[in-house]
Amino acid sequence: MPQNVLIGLGSTFQPLNLAIILGGIVAGMGFGALPGFSATMAVAVLVPVTYWVPPESGLLLLGAIFCGAIYGGSIPAILLKIPGTPASVPTTFDGFAMTRKGKGAEALGISTFGSALGGALSGVIMLFFAPLLAAAALYFGPPEVMCLAVFGLSVVSTLSPGALIKGLIVCLFGLLAATVGMDPVEGYPRLTFGMFQLMGGLPLVPVLIGLFSLPPIVRMAEEGLRSYMLPKVEGPVFLSWPMFKRTWRIFLRSSLIGIGVGIVPVAGPEIAAFVAYNDARRISRDPVPFGSGNIDGLAAPEAANCGATGGSLIPLFTLGIPGSAPAALFLGAMMIHGLRPGPMIFEERADIGYTVMVGFIVTNVLMYFVGAVICRFTLRVVRLPQTVLGPVILTLTTVGAYAVGGTMTDVYVMWAAGVTGFVLERLGFPLSPICLALILGPILEAELIRTLVMFNGNLWLVFTRPIAVLLFALAVVMFFGPLVAGRRAARA
Repeated sequence: MPQNVLIGLGSTFQPLNLAIILGGIVAGMGFGALPGFSATMAVAVLVPVTYWVPPESGLLLLGAIFCGAIYGGSIPAILLKIPGTPASVPTTFDGFAMTRKGKGAEALGISTFGSALGGALSGVIMLFFAPLLAAAALYFGPPEVMCLAVFGLSVVSTLSPGALIKGLIVCLFGLLAATVGMDPVEGYPRLTFGMFQLMGGLPLVPVLIGLFSLPPIVRMAEEGLRSYMLPKVEGPVFLSWPMFKRTWRIFLRSSLIGIGVGIVPVAGPEIAAFVAYNDARRISRDPVPFGSGNIDGLAAPEAANCGATGGSLIPLFTLGIPGSAPAALFLGAMMIHGLRPGPMIFEERADIGYTVMVGFIVTNVLMYFVGAVICRFTLRVVRLPQTVLGPVILTLTTVGAYAVGGTMTDVYVMWAAGVTGFVLERLGFPLSPICLALILGPILEAELIRTLVMFNGNLWLVFTRPIAVLLFALAVVMFFGPLVAGRRAARA
């Protein structure tokens, strides 16, 4: 193995491959920073480029784009409260609050370091422990994935502090919206109102764009431009040593959470970010409330969503099972070059397998420095006059929503979601539970159906599977834990 690692290092540091990695990082950041252009879309658009380069160079390019896009989504999330990708939604909670306090540079520094560390650590785990972790992923069948979705939904109690009932209401509303489309069993359209464009369900990215970008624009116009001016943001983007000592534990913990969630088929960076945010909220000792600029609330999802990037590639390279949509595109690119993903790749083409894994670590290390440089220029965004910034945001969100499917239906969905989000926000309802429900709802429904088929309709048999029982128990603790803690604090 040491010899193979050295081969991977030598191949990665070839001038062509280094240039490809740097170009992929920048391109991925560009895709991720634009609302609507998800990491999956970024990888899909550039898969054809891999036809013209050697296999290892093509896979290094896709890995750099994947990592860059997940990280790039945090930039508009922090500066403008617009998540560039679904995995950046939890970043908006505390990242934008720090920007409004004039700490946008510090927030970008935390995001950049956390993303690079999470991705690099996932690469190290992939390099040395991939077979062991992939074997563990085989124990996740439909019952386990269903309980994992339930565990993710239990986060709603911490995403709705002081408004649990309202949080549950909007979560149920999101689950209802997630059922729009074709019934997975009978193939009958549900809640489509005769619109064939909705047969595939509500498009997730336009809904998220509308929920999180249009309400701030309306608020800017309503409150007056002067009252909504962001403070001047200055300072270094690189993470300072005192801040590193303050956050290294949460970075490490959340990175491991992201890797663990990433190796589970169907789960991805979005679920990892929410789970890590909830975990950080549970253990944080920072007196700053979450949602008001808490540093742990920013560091946790950024480390987790990038940790899930490498985690989702572990079952791909060791078992041939993609752990996420971008990983599935990796699978297609490998097959185009005649590579067979699975354990034999380390025997038949060890040079390519180890080059990709070593290159994944190098990619995330380089991403820290590239991101810090690019973020210095993006800080100028908050200095733009709001009369310019508002129309620019509106234009980018509209173009981004249209780019998802290339139809005006996605734009109409975005506008409908924006109006709904503004009304709910006005009535004091939190918006994040809707996002969580839209992401996890389809997974929960699909795995519930598979579980019912698997157990002939007897759901009680789920409790005969230890991992499912553990996840369900954790979901109960996660949901009721904040309620019990809040009641004890009130009595004290």
